[in-house]
Amino acid sequence: MRKRSSIQIMVDTVHALMMREIKTRFGSNRLGYFWALAEPIGQVAILGLIFSLMGRSSVANIPIALFLFTGKLPFSLFTKLLTQITAAVESNKGLLSYRQVSAIDPVITRVLIEVATYLVVYLIIFAFMAWLGFEVLPDDLLGVLAASGLLIIFSVGIGLIFCTAASYWKDTSKLVGMITMPMFFVSGIFFCATSIPPQYLYLFDWNPVFHAIELGRDASFSAYTTPIGSWLYLSLLALVSFSLGLAMFHLSRMRFLIT
Repeated sequence: MRKRSSIQIMVDTVHALMMREIKTRFGSNRLGYFWALAEPIGQVAILGLIFSLMGRSSVANIPIALFLFTGKLPFSLFTKLLTQITAAVESNKGLLSYRQVSAIDPVITRVLIEVATYLVVYLIIFAFMAWLGFEVLPDDLLGVLAASGLLIIFSVGIGLIFCTAASYWKDTSKLVGMITMPMFFVSGIFFCATSIPPQYLYLFDWNPVFHAIELGRDASFSAYTTPIGSWLYLSLLALVSFSLGLAMFHLSRMRFLIT
């Protein structure tokens, strides 16, 4: 029998962990998959109802439903990646006793699951919107993919930082919740940069998730041009957070086995 390479061992391990994670998270029936789709739709429906009661059918010349989905879905991707990666090692600590399983494997597993779930939910929702008659094809598909990719890299980096911190402080997950909750209101889910008075833009300019959503909307709709979204800023933060998170995780890899 030919000996497997380290890459092949990792691929097989991640595949096994994915099957285990999917069964644990979504359950053996289809209801778990339904909730993955129902959650963003329900939240957007509530926000859309609020806007309708206010007499608004669009924001920045973008239909309200499309506007909200292009804010809510990226933000959900950020929060899901952050929370799932933070708890990835702790939730699978019992498996680390197996020689084939390394600390990074549960992280890779959860990143793949969250990104795949995001893509499936995104395609289903926007296919349904197209069926309803909305113009859903992005004006700049590469721009949408780039904004999403940078957001994923940034989220993974921050998740690795918090995952490492969780090996020193068990209540790190509570801190994650304290961070993501207020970010819901300052990340541009239900407003855009053009609706903010220029003198107050600095209150939102620091937020990389806001930049990612702004750049995504700019790429999605020809009717919208972001006055604040910066590719350079988002790229730098994605690179710094990912590099720092990976370095911290690597330096603490042995601690995951003994704590």
